[in-house]
Amino acid sequence: MRAQPFDPDAPIELEADRAEFDREGISTLSGEVEIRQGERSLRADRARYDQRNQKVEASGAVRYRDSTLEVGGETARLDLRSLYGSFEEVRYRLPEQHAHGTAARITRQEENLTSMEQVRYTTCDPGRIDWQLRASEIRVNRELRMGTARNVSVWFRRVPLFYFPYLAFPVTDQRMSGFLMPDIRLDLARGATDIAVPYYWNMAPNYDATITPRIISQRGPMLNLGVRYLTATSRGELETGYLPDDRLLGTSRSMLQFRHHTIFSDRWSGAVDFNYVSDADYFLDMGESYNPNTTTHQERRLTLTYRDRNWQLSGMLLGYQMLLGTAPPYQKLPQIGLRYIGRQRDNSLNYHLSTEYIYFQDDARQPTGSRLHAGAGVSYPLRTAATFLIPRFTLQHTLYQLDSTPAGMAPTPTRTLPVFSLDGGLFLERVTGWGGRTLLQTLEPRLFYLYVPYRDQSGLPNFDTSAYTFDYAQLFRENRFTNVDRISDANQLSIGLTTRLLESGSGLERLAASIGQIAYFGERRVTLYPDAATEGSASSDTAAELALRLPNHWSLDSSLIWDPRSERSRRLSGRLQYRRGPRHLFTIDYRHQYSPSQNSYRYRQLDISGVWELGGNWHLLGRWNHDLDAEQTRETLLGLGYDSCCWAARLVGREFRKESTAEPDRAIYVNLELKGLSSINGKQIDSLLKDGILGYSPLE
Repeated sequence: MRAQPFDPDAPIELEADRAEFDREGISTLSGEVEIRQGERSLRADRARYDQRNQKVEASGAVRYRDSTLEVGGETARLDLRSLYGSFEEVRYRLPEQHAHGTAARITRQEENLTSMEQVRYTTCDPGRIDWQLRASEIRVNRELRMGTARNVSVWFRRVPLFYFPYLAFPVTDQRMSGFLMPDIRLDLARGATDIAVPYYWNMAPNYDATITPRIISQRGPMLNLGVRYLTATSRGELETGYLPDDRLLGTSRSMLQFRHHTIFSDRWSGAVDFNYVSDADYFLDMGESYNPNTTTHQERRLTLTYRDRNWQLSGMLLGYQMLLGTAPPYQKLPQIGLRYIGRQRDNSLNYHLSTEYIYFQDDARQPTGSRLHAGAGVSYPLRTAATFLIPRFTLQHTLYQLDSTPAGMAPTPTRTLPVFSLDGGLFLERVTGWGGRTLLQTLEPRLFYLYVPYRDQSGLPNFDTSAYTFDYAQLFRENRFTNVDRISDANQLSIGLTTRLLESGSGLERLAASIGQIAYFGERRVTLYPDAATEGSASSDTAAELALRLPNHWSLDSSLIWDPRSERSRRLSGRLQYRRGPRHLFTIDYRHQYSPSQNSYRYRQLDISGVWELGGNWHLLGRWNHDLDAEQTRETLLGLGYDSCCWAARLVGREFRKESTAEPDRAIYVNLELKGLSSINGKQIDSLLKDGILGYSPLE
């Protein structure tokens, strides 16, 4: 409940079993005494009320309440014209903080200033005090939205954890500057201890910083800095880390990430995404979440966008910092695009237009230069409640202006191609039943015809084009290549079929299953590279997808690419999950990719993860990721957690291999959260568990 401003002119109401009055305006009240003024009330066995000075002295089972404080004690003195007063030997409760405790004395010296002596404070439920803060003195200033405490000790289960001679803390949801609880990590593989002590600097309501001195026992001291800001038109954050001398590697290591977004007007916006890291192993060695993409390159991007009702204009500068010896993507300096985004209407003629100019730069490769591509066309979507038919025609034109070319490549190659597609389908439905439920079943056949004549494209450069990974969605794309350095020739018909089961009352989709294949009427002669083999099969692999929402919180999701020639699955993924709340979660995830030409698997992995409540506020959590092809475990995560009304703790052990030939990294993470006070290692362990356990979310 939000505190209301004190009104000294509010009327005072008195109630008591017995009352005596004298000529000086002194009232002596006894027996179920209650004094009310606005939102404030005072109850006691006895009270002496000075009407002239509006002061009260109360004793015997004193109970005081206002919008921010509830107090019970033996004696009380209050000035009803203000909020001044004092209470002796009290028990108090702070409803806004879900906190309570005891104090030898509570004194309210001003409307917004309260002091307490010999204080005990906790957010645990009465009768089960698992943790407690003790202080010789606490002063709370609500005008400054902060409190201070002296001689502070934090006790957990009667064991002292910390001592602070002086402590400042917020008393509302407003942020304030100060040290946060330390992060502590034990690296068992290297016998290292990692300790970080963050300092939060609340510079202003709309920008702040976190300065984190950190010591990694085997590597040395380092410093992390995070800055966030928010204005009426912009937002952004900066993250940096610097280790001046890594004792294990004998070199300095650093990281910088900067993200910014600005809205200049209703139609103009811009963004910056800049990333730098000193080496490919930085994130793994510094205990950050592991992402394979961050070990190969770091992206730098600057964008500017204009958008109105019908058009979108975008400009971008895109560069990379390469970390490994792989061939880097071309830098795009610049990339400018114009696209028509006007409303597309059914049963009428629609227009589409997309143009793009990119200059590709790379000092170590040939060719470099610019690419101008334009695609313009028309479509006429015909739709009814049960059918759709969409003929679509596009003329694609590409022009290159190359600065340096290898032998045999023209400096200004061009390509013009017409693309025609016809997309049609039906929506059939019937009422059926399953497990006592009334369901609506749909049957949705779909045909997609695509025709693109062949053009020899072996003389064109390939700046940023690759082949799409074949899946069910690929059946209905107009190009089997990403981007436009290659546009595939096509004379083909895609056949797809989808069925769904929907609950009649709620509309919940219980089942969605799709299967399809492409029939080819000619050879696919366009390839990514001149020496690559053409494709002459009469049909594609079969693509299938399944999403099943079972009763009792179970679900199954799977996708399959089946090669009818080798009668084997090229790619399979399947996920079986049980999810009944954040502490009843179990997932089995299997995936593989098979290469018929090599008669071997490219990968074959099994991943099992989950969180399970054991009872008594305890829960078990873990993950096991196993490479079945290499017969090697890549990651093991096992932990035990406890979560009660006022504190939570997690103990997690992790073994992780970055590569199959690497030695495993082993670490232990410990998290202790005293709710309403602070948390140790909370951010670090939350990130670890979110990345490792599908669907995991920490309890608020």
